[in-house]
Amino acid sequence: MIIEAISRLKASEVILAPEDRAVLELVFDAPRSATEIAVRAGALMPGLALTARSAFERDSDNYVFLDFETVSPRGNEQVLFSLARALRPEMEAVEAHPVLPDSIIGAVAVGAASPESFAALCETPRRDDLPFGWVHPVLRTTQAWQTTRGAGVTVAVIDTGHSTHQELHGAIRVQGQRNFVEGGSDAQDRFSDGFLKHPGHGTVVCSVVASRGSADRQGNTSGPGAITGSAPEAMILPIRAIRSVINFNQSNVPAAIAHAVREGADVITFAMGGPSRVAATERALRDAVAAGVIITSAAGNCWPWVVFPAAYAPDGLCCAVAALTPGLTPWAKSGRGPQVTIAAPGEQVWAAAKNKATDYDAGVRPAQGTTLATSLTAGVAALWVARHGGRAALKARADAAGTTVQAMFNRCATAGLVPPQVWNGAADLGAGLLDAKRTLAAPLPTGPTGIEAVADAQLPLQGAQSTLNVAVTALAAQVPDAAAELDAGLADHAAEILWLAYRNAARERAVATGHAEALAAVPDAPSGALAAELATRPALARALGPV
Repeated sequence: MIIEAISRLKASEVILAPEDRAVLELVFDAPRSATEIAVRAGALMPGLALTARSAFERDSDNYVFLDFETVSPRGNEQVLFSLARALRPEMEAVEAHPVLPDSIIGAVAVGAASPESFAALCETPRRDDLPFGWVHPVLRTTQAWQTTRGAGVTVAVIDTGHSTHQELHGAIRVQGQRNFVEGGSDAQDRFSDGFLKHPGHGTVVCSVVASRGSADRQGNTSGPGAITGSAPEAMILPIRAIRSVINFNQSNVPAAIAHAVREGADVITFAMGGPSRVAATERALRDAVAAGVIITSAAGNCWPWVVFPAAYAPDGLCCAVAALTPGLTPWAKSGRGPQVTIAAPGEQVWAAAKNKATDYDAGVRPAQGTTLATSLTAGVAALWVARHGGRAALKARADAAGTTVQAMFNRCATAGLVPPQVWNGAADLGAGLLDAKRTLAAPLPTGPTGIEAVADAQLPLQGAQSTLNVAVTALAAQVPDAAAELDAGLADHAAEILWLAYRNAARERAVATGHAEALAAVPDAPSGALAAELATRPALARALGPV
């Protein structure tokens, strides 16, 4: 089966750039040497140029990525799923699945092929008539700042990096930066240009979290820049893990999370995500939460379901954030679902604007997306950490109470919240509108909250949930009849099922909102083995799209 799958791979005649290569994740129930894995995989797949690397930069690891140097994932998805299934038992792995390109923007993932179609599907009209700091009265950060402005707290921004922008002056920590794309300790954005590259995204996030300055209760800001972050005295630790939030894969993300924890980050924020479940990312989140770190993660744009890693919020591994308009109605493009923890403004939020190296260093513009909502929430998390004496003090309190710092923050941010009336009863945008003053004033839990991450002893030997379990949970939140048809016999198909279900849902959303013309005409097709399984599972087949 391995040789048959390899024969169907479309390979390049040249070595591809690392970010353009197909990647498989191999998951083991005991640490394995990447060197050993490379030799063994090479013997099973002769003629393919491949390398192996530990997901966490260790000599031996439970999570190993195989990089195919001449194979692009695009157009090879079906074959890669088939290859992973064939390879798993031969490599004596617990799981094997492709790490496919992700996008926080669902319409891009399923076919928006030009800037025009992208804008039609995933943007709402911009306006520039709101004060630069209009979000602060809404979130009551101005009142929270009377207690703390976040001094002494470090927020790790895992994204495209940072830039020399006035809004970031004094906010960027130099020590501990890391670049997982080009290598080295300089996490500056390299401003890769072209459609789907979206350079400058990390600068946006950094500015919304910690741009220096202040704001009054009318939303008027005061220097040194034009805008003010929600934690204007916190420090940002930028980590460049991706070139683009619109087109990336997660293979650098686990090591980036681990690096942030080693460097003492108190909060980690992810304004990225997609439909791919990567076991190593889940493991990295578990380690971060165990260390007392708070993670805020974006629910996604133009994905009708909450993307990963935000979808792990019910497992106690993050705070998942949805986006609202200035009128506090749901932002039309926000990911939604029962996994969402809370919502914050995500439309017309002013942020630093720099998309190429030659751009003006003081430019700002109103931006949109769950990126903004998540960044604002990360700043409020930093205020909360400072309010309670820092991460070490909070972890001691959490340990004594039998909970985690993540669960404590989620409880303080959501306890007693009531969804605004303008949500019209929506129950898929979290507990309500983020309120910084209320979050800081909430008493810390004195016992378990019910939303703690489970102990490692309750997990499989590999240290993360099975992908089948993740797939059942994700589908149960949106299409429970399809989830009911998942069983142990589909374990090797679970990653493909997740990928197809998310993409089909995004395609259906685009069609329902009148944008079918912007999408690729041909839907995704399941691999042959999965198609055969779907013949007796009609609800699951419908959830995954036409067979």
